[in-house]
Amino acid sequence: MQLRVDSQRAKLVIERLHDAFDKRVGLLQETEDLVEHQIPEGVEIRSREHALFLFYTVANDHGMKSSRLYSRAKELFQLRPDLFEPIAVLEKYHGAEDPNLFEDTGKFLGTRYPRETAKGWYNNSERLHKFFEGDLRDLCHRYTDAQDLLKEIRKFRGYGPKTGGLLLRAIVGLEFVVPHNLDRVLVPVDIHDSRISFFTGVVAEEGSEQQPSSETYYSYVRDVQRILRDTCGNLGLTWMDVDRALWIIGSRGCVSLRCSLCPIQDLCSVGRGSSQQSLPL
Repeated sequence: MQLRVDSQRAKLVIERLHDAFDKRVGLLQETEDLVEHQIPEGVEIRSREHALFLFYTVANDHGMKSSRLYSRAKELFQLRPDLFEPIAVLEKYHGAEDPNLFEDTGKFLGTRYPRETAKGWYNNSERLHKFFEGDLRDLCHRYTDAQDLLKEIRKFRGYGPKTGGLLLRAIVGLEFVVPHNLDRVLVPVDIHDSRISFFTGVVAEEGSEQQPSSETYYSYVRDVQRILRDTCGNLGLTWMDVDRALWIIGSRGCVSLRCSLCPIQDLCSVGRGSSQQSLPL
């Protein structure tokens, strides 16, 4: 089915989100769960250890609540800092299928696919050690174009369109690197952002009056990525704060129907009727 885009509505929603995040309005005061703020106790910000913690953790930021993932990952770091060192992982475990690695990583973190977590943990350690001297910062410094940097990130296991863009947003936000052409990179949209785009009237299915299903929201994720990126570009805004705002609204607002604290409540079909209904998932 064809997607109808309301470009004026998109501009209105994005301007509102950008301004509200800048001013920390309502829900957008609650920034502690953002990936940029995830750092284990005792680790220096922007250090090699900080970069490695993000590298191993963000690859698994899907299929489970992000706040739980980062909490468990920080606990794991305190217990087993060696798991966040590429050479130590390669020396201790006997390949990506090692059952001990499965127990120590995916099972401990509680990821949806723990065996895939273990495989990615080992394979990514191998690639980072082989090509970037076991230091994510080395990768960052080699690629000054955002598109090239994202392309390299996505060569690592577990880094798809969403998680790859999320790690890029984190390393740029933390100033590990300030790359060129960030405006050409697609926003790391997930189903929550796609759903919000429908609820706010930014997009709609041509000729359909029915509420889309979850499968429908997933099918339009890539379209929404382009719409958000291009609208931000047309407005002269970087997409990172808009993405952060959408992440907070989706993870802290929509799932708990905290619409009264949402800066786009009046633009959202669910927000306007929040006292009578719950969010369709």
